Amino acid sequence: MSTKVNPNDATKANDWRLKLFGDELRMNTMTKMKRGDIEQALQEVSFASIPDAFDGYEYLALFFGANYCPFCKDFAPTVVAAAPAFAAKKTKVIFVSNDRDDLNYEESCKKVQGIDVMGYDLSKTAQMRDLFGLKTIPALIILQNKDFEKDEPFVVSNAREILELDPNLKRFPWGSIEKRQAAPLTAWDRLFIHGIHGNWWQLGHKNVSPLHPSQMYMDEHAVRIRAGLLNVITWVAIMNVFYMRNLLLVNVIFGIVSWEFVTSMLFGLTPFAPLGIIATLVAVVLQPSPLWKPANPKRFAWGVGLMLALSCFIIVQFKDEISEKDFKAAVAAIALTCNLFTWLESAAGFCVGCFVYNNVFVKYLGKEECKECKL
Repeated sequence: MSTKVNPNDATKANDWRLKLFGDELRMNTMTKMKRGDIEQALQEVSFASIPDAFDGYEYLALFFGANYCPFCKDFAPTVVAAAPAFAAKKTKVIFVSNDRDDLNYEESCKKVQGIDVMGYDLSKTAQMRDLFGLKTIPALIILQNKDFEKDEPFVVSNAREILELDPNLKRFPWGSIEKRQAAPLTAWDRLFIHGIHGNWWQLGHKNVSPLHPSQMYMDEHAVRIRAGLLNVITWVAIMNVFYMRNLLLVNVIFGIVSWEFVTSMLFGLTPFAPLGIIATLVAVVLQPSPLWKPANPKRFAWGVGLMLALSCFIIVQFKDEISEKDFKAAVAAIALTCNLFTWLESAAGFCVGCFVYNNVFVKYLGKEECKECKL
C-alpha cells in the first residue's frame, strides 16, 4: 500500500490510536490444514504493535459487537465478508469486543476470524462507546487513520446499516447517516403523501432515507410541534380539573384528543388528524428541511397516549361513584403525566413512548430496536 505512517508520529505518547486501542492488536487469522482427506481450520493468534498493524491504511472500520448479542452474530458474517473490499479501499477492519468476560471474548473472536481484534479491555471499550456516542450494538464506526497528534480521531460515519446496502463498498467512504437522510420534498409532498413516497393513507413517507427506502418515516419537526399543541390541551385539562370543573369541556377535550390519536395511529399526521395537519403546516414554514425519523415507534407512543386519554375519560364518567378526593387525584395524575410526556417530546425531543418501544416492546417481539430514533 502506498500510504505510509511516520514512525515518529506513531510513537508519540499522545497518539489517539494508542489511547484508544492500547499497544497491540490481536491478529485473528485462520489457517487451513489437511490431514489425509480431512481439511481442518486452525485459529492462529499473534500480536502486532498498533503502529505496525495500522501502517498503510487510510481508514479504520471498528466493528462493535458481543457474543451475547444476537444481532451482532447476524451482522458479523457481513463484516467478515466485506473485509477484502475494505482492504482494497485501504481500510483496516477491527473487532471491538463488548463482551462481559474473557470466555465470551474468545467466542466472539472465533466468529470474526479473518479480521483482527482489539485486546480485551472493558475500560477502553467503554471509553470508545462514550467517545462515539454509541448506545446500541452492533455498530460499525469508520475513522480516518491520520492526525495522530489530535485528542481524538475524525469519525466519517456509523455504517452499520450502510454496509448492508453497499456490501461491495462502491460508495465508500460513506458520509454520515444524518446527511444521507436529507431528501428534497415540496411543501405539498410533506402535507400529502403521494407518488414515490407512498399513498395518502400510509402512516409515513417512503423513499426519504437511502438506508431504508421501503420503511415509513415522519418529519420529527412536525411531530414535536404537534406534541407542543397537545401540551397546551393538557394544561387546559389540568385547569379544568382544579378550577373550572366543566364536564362538557372534559368531553370536548377527550373527543379532540381521541380523534387525533386514532387517526394519526392509522393514517399518520395527515390528512385526518387536525393537530397533525396544523403541525405539518407550521413545520413546512419554519423548518424547510424535514428531519426524518421512523414512524412505527411513534404509532406505539400515540397508542400509549390514547390509553391515557381513555382512562381519564372513563374516570370522569364514573366520578359519582368515587370520592371527590380520589377523583381529583386520579384525573390530575393522568393529566400531569400527559403534560410531562408532551413537554418532554416538544421541548427536549425525548419521546417516552419511543423509549418504551425500544427498551421493552421490541424485546418481547424479538425485533431489533430502532437505532435511528436515537440519533
